[in-house]
Amino acid sequence: MSTMIPDANALVTYIEQFTGSTNDTEIKQCIFLAELSMRNIELPGLRTNPWTTTGVADQWGAISIPANMNRPILFFNQGPSASASQGAGPWIVYDRIGDRDMITEQLVQNIYLNPINISEVFRGQFSEVGQKYEFIPALSEGTVINLYYFQTWPLLFSLETDGVTVVTNNVVLQSWPEGYIYGTLREYYLKRKMADDAAVWDKKFQEAWNIVEDQNNKGKWSGGHNKLTSVFQPRREQRMSTR
Repeated sequence: MSTMIPDANALVTYIEQFTGSTNDTEIKQCIFLAELSMRNIELPGLRTNPWTTTGVADQWGAISIPANMNRPILFFNQGPSASASQGAGPWIVYDRIGDRDMITEQLVQNIYLNPINISEVFRGQFSEVGQKYEFIPALSEGTVINLYYFQTWPLLFSLETDGVTVVTNNVVLQSWPEGYIYGTLREYYLKRKMADDAAVWDKKFQEAWNIVEDQNNKGKWSGGHNKLTSVFQPRREQRMSTR
């Protein structure tokens, strides 16, 4: 990230110097409006670590949707041992959207080293029902599912979970500062009723956003294609079967 904008306070200073404004409150309001338009951005830094973010099935076989989830990418079940290295299986990959091939290969990598009595990989489904996820095949109570998803991010100048510390940085400002700059300038000039200037910065903002989307659509940042592949009947990954 550019050292010119290392944190939120530097962002305010930059916008003030650029526009000639001396009103910190006004600039922070414009930053907030810009952030509202960026809530769904899918940057690499917003992905969770699927090996540590997990959910546990309740008595109905459902898992609560994480409060910080923006969009699911892939859910998977490593089997009774909850360890891919032990090769317990059966491994179940619950498809929806996003990258999954690498995780699937990691789950079945032992088949190449110990190709005897290795359980197969199954494809399953998941979907939202109320405020929870339900799965096919159905889960038994206590089943641990690895959750891989895009997470939400804290807004600048908001309070941390301790209710005291103010947020002065986040992964979006660190990895995509142009979004903050263009979006804030757009909101600033819209507030000042300067439509032509606002349109200039909105165009820059949309171009920067489209570059991010292009990387995801091409699989450069998402890690794979974004096609839906599951069918209602869970299917077996035949090439991984042992005879």
